[in-house]
Amino acid sequence: MRAMSVFSDFAFRSVRRDDIGPATDLLMLTSATGVPHHVALQLAAAEAGRHGHAFVAERDGGIAGAALLSSDPVFPGLLITLVAVAEPYRGRGLGGALADLLDERLAHETLPASCHLRDDRTDGRRFAERRGFAVKGDNLGWSFDLVAEGAALEAQAREAARSAGVRIRRTDMAMEPETVLECALRCMPGLPSDQSADPEQARDYFPADAILLLAESEEPEEGAPLAIGVTVVAPRTEEGAWYTMFTGVDASYRRRGVARALKTESFLRARRAGGRSVVTHNHETNEAVLGLNRSFGMRPATGYWDLRRAPLT
Repeated sequence: MRAMSVFSDFAFRSVRRDDIGPATDLLMLTSATGVPHHVALQLAAAEAGRHGHAFVAERDGGIAGAALLSSDPVFPGLLITLVAVAEPYRGRGLGGALADLLDERLAHETLPASCHLRDDRTDGRRFAERRGFAVKGDNLGWSFDLVAEGAALEAQAREAARSAGVRIRRTDMAMEPETVLECALRCMPGLPSDQSADPEQARDYFPADAILLLAESEEPEEGAPLAIGVTVVAPRTEEGAWYTMFTGVDASYRRRGVARALKTESFLRARRAGGRSVVTHNHETNEAVLGLNRSFGMRPATGYWDLRRAPLT
């Protein structure tokens, strides 16, 4: 561990409640999603002593750097690490000092550490690799222009739903938590992930302003509508920009156009909400969805690297 006397102008301490906003903004500089909901929740949990650890480097009353150690409630098999330093203070070793604080806690953990880092931050990747992280995969970014392409969305959404034999409707976790979670669980098999998922922990996973859509089969075998797919889009921090947080289809109903119907309707809903673009990320091996993105005319955008490190113990 480096000597903290090198940073005598900075105060290193645990995050406080009034740090959560600025620390979230700083850590989001490493993110390609543009949706700060998860980071803010994780910082709040660490500040309250419920779960995880979070630190800031303070100078002259402002936050110069932040670090977070937490986990994803839905994918609990990995520890999440984030470190960010404000532009004026980079290149001084401040990020390394914050990462050392995380490593002190990680030394007592048995799970691997992970870091999702936007794939245009080569400096951040080099920093992570020097600390033993390695790239496990790339999640490619795609952007859909709602202004240029949106005029025909209503007709396209109607036709996509008809062709797939589904009805798309909006809901939320407060109204139908069991329906959404049960459907999401059936959508997990086959997705590009090496972790087990726990959808029961997803009740607070999506922000309040997210749009959650269910696809229901129009010919349910048991008479009652059956949810066979789900997608969620939420506003990004940039005005007019939206992000696809999740899209999944029941494994028994794939390759029938359900994903296209969900994505088209989500584009339409985002446009009606004032959106000008929608960004999504998909794993580089998920060729079916990558092909679907290309068929929409989506353009490449900033993605993110999935970096992993074995436990320190």
